[in-house]
Amino acid sequence: MFTEKEMVIEKLTGVRASKKSYYTDLKATIAELEKKNRKLEILSEVAKGFQVTGTMEMSLQHILETIYELYPIDRVSLSLIEQGAMSLKSVYPLYEENSAVGMHLPKKESLYWKAIEHNMIVLHEWKSADTYTFVEEQTLSALNFHYACVIPLRIKTSTIGVLTFAAAERIECDQSDISFFRQLSDHIAVMMENARLYQEVYQGKKEWEETFQAVADLLILTDNDHRIVRCNQASYSFFNESPEAVTGRPCHDLLFHDTNTFCPIEESYHGESMKNYQMTLKNGRVCDIQTYPVRDGDGEMKGLLIYIKDVTARIKTEAQLQHSGKLAAIGEMAAGVAHELNSPLTAVIGNTQILQRSLTEEGPSKELAAAIERGGRRCRTIVQNLLSFSRPEKEESTECDVNIAVEDVLSLIGFQIEKENILIEKHYTPGLPFVQAGPHQVGQVVINLLLNAKDALKDSGETDKKIQIKTNVVHSSVVLEVEDNGCGISQSQKPSVFEPFFTTKRKQNGTGLGLSVSKDIAEKNGGRLMFTSEEGKGSAFQLKLPVHGGGDEYEDISH
Repeated sequence: MFTEKEMVIEKLTGVRASKKSYYTDLKATIAELEKKNRKLEILSEVAKGFQVTGTMEMSLQHILETIYELYPIDRVSLSLIEQGAMSLKSVYPLYEENSAVGMHLPKKESLYWKAIEHNMIVLHEWKSADTYTFVEEQTLSALNFHYACVIPLRIKTSTIGVLTFAAAERIECDQSDISFFRQLSDHIAVMMENARLYQEVYQGKKEWEETFQAVADLLILTDNDHRIVRCNQASYSFFNESPEAVTGRPCHDLLFHDTNTFCPIEESYHGESMKNYQMTLKNGRVCDIQTYPVRDGDGEMKGLLIYIKDVTARIKTEAQLQHSGKLAAIGEMAAGVAHELNSPLTAVIGNTQILQRSLTEEGPSKELAAAIERGGRRCRTIVQNLLSFSRPEKEESTECDVNIAVEDVLSLIGFQIEKENILIEKHYTPGLPFVQAGPHQVGQVVINLLLNAKDALKDSGETDKKIQIKTNVVHSSVVLEVEDNGCGISQSQKPSVFEPFFTTKRKQNGTGLGLSVSKDIAEKNGGRLMFTSEEGKGSAFQLKLPVHGGGDEYEDISH
């Protein structure tokens, strides 16, 4: 018969015991409760220590070290099922001499597959032998393991693999331990699934990032406040800016010179679709710009993706082709004119020479005949120069006397300039060394500079119109300067002066190609074309070309 006191003890402790065994049973019960609590703590520690971004070996090491105090396990491994086949993926600790990582496990005679097929935790012990029941026994025996606990890993209704604990000796387990292993496997399976999903998201993000950075053209993402969220590497290189200097900056500040410049970005924020523009950016490059609205899941605009392609080289090529086509057309016309004029000019010059020989006495008639001959020869020179400039053959010469090139040009367009009441002042340095460029190329630049100076004076209110032509030698370069006192160039227009198709003239008077082509000619011959200008006071353009065979030493003469 139990006493009333023993019944109270049973209710409090859950232990029916006599007075003699009371403390022994209570101690065992407390130990069991502590073990249960420790198991719960272990589950929590395993969850906290699972490395979502680390290696699976690190996670297995953490699992083994965490549960070792309750279960003296020597090895833990993970085998996963992929496309119906199972293979060993990770092991800790890894024994290099017999790791078997990557080994495929056949369904027949496999301890791991047995656990999966029966959806149960398998506790298996064996002895070393010449033959083995399961293929895993031989691998583990080679490492002196003779006991295994194989735990299926399940996600919802699918089994994704097994977690295996191996030990040298049998580990005693009761039903509570089996339950703990199942809870542990559920935790691990969920954590592995979370890690897989994380890796999928991370990999997707990484692939998009790599794609974003691989684009050779510029990609700029802005928010609704027009501030830059991010750019690809091509953008940082194009503007020569660091990510820190660009992020958070207004996009207009990065792209354009001032706030007065038309901003396509502003217009795109109010549109529903892609916009296309072609503009010159603050670094002088001509670019095609496309803007794409970026929207969130609710369809609300959250910013813009700006795509920018540098088309400066293409524009220059088109300009040169257009210029070449124009010259070709003029050349055809000039050839016809030259052919028509050369015959009568030959007759005029020849007949004048005959007339002079027939006039034996000096007098007004002989002087008049000589003047007619000189005029005819001058006309022939003008026709030949016109033909030379409009239809140049492939230049064999790579050297030129700049003074002579200027005089040849003036023979063509000097009268055209002077009839506008413009004074031409020439300040030549005699004995200039030859420059490293062909005569036609130098002449083409001189024509462009003189005609631009003439147009600048025509548009100015200056009464004392003047063009000064100066030549000089600066170290190993010859410098030609064409200066006018015309209308000058405004500060806002200066960055665009050498851009193809940029012109301040009326459409019928200019194509915007002259200075662009001239700059290309200078640079292709190792030289430079520079300018200084003050609005309302005039401009000065300097062509600097290296002396033929004189090296590449230059001195900047810009003001």
